[in-house]
Amino acid sequence: MRIKNHDVVQFIEHHKWCGCLGIVVKVRQSGRVMVGVPIPQKGTAYMLAQPDEVEVIGRAAMIPQE
Repeated sequence: MRIKNHDVVQFIEHHKWCGCLGIVVKVRQSGRVMVGVPIPQKGTAYMLAQPDEVEVIGRAAMIPQE
């Protein structure tokens, strides 16, 4: 399955953020994806991941303003 912007993903067990959910905010030409993970009362953490480090859960119904 091809990962697209606004996909909701979960990091798999081989990633530092294992189990966390995030929203894909950018798919880079290198194939890596930038994932935004909301952190309550702290904002959003952004990290790069390989496509094989995340599992697509679905599509975000609402997207935060950029």
